[in-house]
Amino acid sequence: MMFNSSTFRTFTLAVAACVAFSSCSDEKEDDPSYNVPQTYNFENVSYTGQTQRIQMLDELDAYIKTGHDGDVLNAQKMKDMYANANNPFADASLNAATSKQLKNKTILTAQPVFEALFDDVAAASLSSGIPALEGLPGLLTTADGSKSYLVNGDGLEYAQVIQKGLMGAVFFNQAVESYLSAEKIGPAVDNTTVTAGEGTKMEHHWDEAFGYFGAPVDFPANTTGTKYWANYSNKVDAALGSNKALMDAFIKGRAAISAKDMEGKDEAAATVRTEWERLVAAATILELNAAKANIADQAKKSHYLSEAIGFAMGLQYITAPKLSAAQYQQVMDAIGTNLYETTADDINVAINIISTAYGMDNIKGQL
Repeated sequence: MMFNSSTFRTFTLAVAACVAFSSCSDEKEDDPSYNVPQTYNFENVSYTGQTQRIQMLDELDAYIKTGHDGDVLNAQKMKDMYANANNPFADASLNAATSKQLKNKTILTAQPVFEALFDDVAAASLSSGIPALEGLPGLLTTADGSKSYLVNGDGLEYAQVIQKGLMGAVFFNQAVESYLSAEKIGPAVDNTTVTAGEGTKMEHHWDEAFGYFGAPVDFPANTTGTKYWANYSNKVDAALGSNKALMDAFIKGRAAISAKDMEGKDEAAATVRTEWERLVAAATILELNAAKANIADQAKKSHYLSEAIGFAMGLQYITAPKLSAAQYQQVMDAIGTNLYETTADDINVAINIISTAYGMDNIKGQL
């Protein structure tokens, strides 16, 4: 398999929701009983843990990408950063946040996948000072000489698979499968007792889901400092309309919780789940299109295909995704195990499987 790891072989194995938030909430638009602000501006909001995990991925990603400069990577250091063990971060505040880590928030079935990837990229980095060739790991350089990427013998760029994969296995999965679940925002969850700085339990759980989106409170009017999913939402927004759909749902859901409007909360949660999954699919197509546009430059093709693989992994990190396990495997098969051999026709097959599953045939060329 592409990752040269049997762990990944074993890994490949939404509720029904409205597609657009406005269509779900028309009956609430004129409800005068509570105010829905224009921005995520509420009392007692805290999602520090989510911000810290975003920063942890920043540091982990930056370390892995030193392999692009010819540095030899240490697998144990990456595993320590993943589990926040042995003070691995340059930011001392992250080391001090001992209860916060990426590993224990990764969907359980994927934890060994990422640890195997750390081993694999460390092994590949032993050859990072030499040019990559098909069948041999090393540095794959763009045709114009401006960029080099550490890849394995199949042309896979581990840095992108790890970063995009963790965006799905931690941020996406935790937001929609944990914090927007009945266990966290259902009727049995306390929405009466207010903790200063955090709000009620239900409010806090909703805020934590928002924290994983990586957006400023006045997004999308303000896109400065967007991280990970919010950043990619902005990239595909012209075609997908994800910025407003997701932000409106997050704001409406938080306002509904504070106003004890459980119907409004449930509608907003369903919209976040649907629109975030659509965002993951659109981001995958975005990178597949970029790979197709750079088919003659192997370094760029490998770079974008590796991003697409990482994003596509996220489509299997939620309950009942629109892309079935069989379709997911078809996408992986189309991309192939050797990125040197992936053709434009192969990429089109992968794009079409995803776009059909998510009803994006009319916008797939715009992503």
